[in-house]
Parts: sequence; structure tokens; C-alpha cells
Amino acid sequence: MRKFLKLEGLNLENYVLLQMTILKGKYGDWALVAGAAKGLGEAYCKALAGNGFNLLMVDNQEKELLRLADELSGDYGIKTMPLHLDLFQAGSVIEIMKQVSVYDVRLMIYNAAYSLIRRFDDLTTDDLDHFININVGTPLKLVHGFSNHLIKERKRGGIILMSSLAGLLGMQYIVPYAASKAFTWNLAESLHHELKPYKIDIMA
Repeated sequence: MRKFLKLEGLNLENYVLLQMTILKGKYGDWALVAGAAKGLGEAYCKALAGNGFNLLMVDNQEKELLRLADELSGDYGIKTMPLHLDLFQAGSVIEIMKQVSVYDVRLMIYNAAYSLIRRFDDLTTDDLDHFININVGTPLKLVHGFSNHLIKERKRGGIILMSSLAGLLGMQYIVPYAASKAFTWNLAESLHHELKPYKIDIMA
């Protein structure tokens, strides 16, 4: 990799800086990660921090969220804004959008998900409400609010929605999860065409 880059007239450090410039030129200085504290969300945060993005980090696991925010600030010299929110709650979208406006966030990643491995007839109505709110309702409302905000401000932006192969196959014991991830695929694919004229990128 390093040898190839030198042949192109770039060393690795300059290549990284170039990529940072391209990404931040498209999406600004701040990125939002919903479901940020652990797993793939943590990996997204580290990758974004490595590319120089300041982070608006949302999760319901407060201890892990604050730990990661402090770690990324120290390791990468970026600014972090941790938001301890439960994405099951209807008011979470309002709180997130307030901060999106304050920090001029133009890149959003929705990584949060509710998942249970359980027979469908063993699920409670509370379980079903969590699938509906966290995997469908909240991301739908957040994408709607976020894209409308960018359109109103006439600013370019990007949206990444985390789906799953389960959304393509439909699997036993994860029925509502699989169905909700099929929703995510179709949401991103459909909006790709509508948001393109506004220079808003979206993918699942």
C-alpha cells in the first residue's frame, strides 16, 4: 500500500489527509452516530474520529457512551457530544435534531437496533413495540427530520442506515427483526432517488 502510494506521488500520511479533506468537504465537521457505545457503533465512531470528524454520539448505555466519548477525544483530539437517550422514546428524535442544528451535523449513521432471538408467539406486546419504535419508527422520523433539515439549509449531507442480511431472507426466531431490516433496505433504496437532487447521499 505504502509503495503504491509513493508511486502515485503520495505517502500514506498525505493520502489519509486527502481522504479526510474529501469526506469533510462533502459532509462537514460533525457526524451523528445513533447506537454509538458498543460494537459496530463504536467502530463507526473510531473510523470517523480517525478521519477528523467531531461526533454527536447517541446511546442508552450511559457509562459506555461517556467512556468512549472521552477515549476518542483523547486519542484523536476531536470534539464529542454524548447524548444519553433511549431511542424507544418518542422525544428522542426531537432532542437529537436540536443538537443536529446546533452543531451543523451533515452526516448521520443510524446503527441502533432492537433484536431478540425468540419464537414469535413468545414475544410480548412490549417487545413488539420496541422493534417498531427502535428499528422502524425512530429511524424513519430521524431520516425525515434530518433530510428536511439539510434541504431547508441547502446543504449537502449523507445518511447511512444499518440493515442486515436477515432483511433479505426472513428467518425464524428473529421475525420482527428481519421484517424491520427489510424496511430499512427499502427506505434507503427508495429515498436514494428522491434525495439525490438535493445532494444528500443515502445507503443501507
